[in-house]
Amino acid sequence: MLTYLGIRAVVTDINRNVASTLKLCGPAILTQGKFAVTVSTILSSIITKSHPCQQDMGDEDDHEDLEEEESSEYDWLVIDTALDVIIGLSIAMGGQFTELWKIFQKPIMKFASSQTNFERSTAIGVIAECTAHMEDAVTPYTETLLKVLLHRLSDEDPETKSNAAYAAGLLIFHSRNSAAYLPSYNTILTKLEPLLHTEHARTLDNACGCVSRMIMAHPDKVPIDDIMPIIVEQLPLKEDYEENKPIFDCITGLCK
Repeated sequence: MLTYLGIRAVVTDINRNVASTLKLCGPAILTQGKFAVTVSTILSSIITKSHPCQQDMGDEDDHEDLEEEESSEYDWLVIDTALDVIIGLSIAMGGQFTELWKIFQKPIMKFASSQTNFERSTAIGVIAECTAHMEDAVTPYTETLLKVLLHRLSDEDPETKSNAAYAAGLLIFHSRNSAAYLPSYNTILTKLEPLLHTEHARTLDNACGCVSRMIMAHPDKVPIDDIMPIIVEQLPLKEDYEENKPIFDCITGLCK
């Protein structure tokens, strides 16, 4: 008989395998029966902490041998791996994922406002990745997402700030609702300014990527002469190498 932790370990492993399969196989797996509907329902229950594996099974012996902190880690692993499956769905579905985002948005936004650093940083990272794969289909969610990202750009946790910078740049670059984010351009740039001088390499890289995407979206709204030298000084990037692309795309575009 599976123990309290054993059941969670099984669900965690299933989540990891499904996430890997989605990223490897793409949309092909979604054509198998009612896979998308079933997985979405299960994921929704996990991220709202209502899945059967998250209920107390009354296995007192299991709890007695486990420290509270370690137990919380097992609890979070179930959710964390479910969030990875959600990212996998966004990769497989692209713009069509916008319909599923309606289901997942509220609980993910709740994690983004958590008092726990790793929950906030993970949730903001999920928002970033899903935005990247939805591309312009993210437009209807611009106002809602921008509100939380603006707040997290000033977060006390470096990882959360880094993810927020990455997500904000992607949202601005892909969204077609410029009326929703243009009034916040100066605010975003003000929040990014200290991140461009931080010693936290990943935060610095993502801040540079965010500014570059903002310039590509609306070059007339950014003080290019002042900010581009700062970005160029940071090259080559030290940690988040994916952000090289928007930076060099931005520089190439400005040279045309």
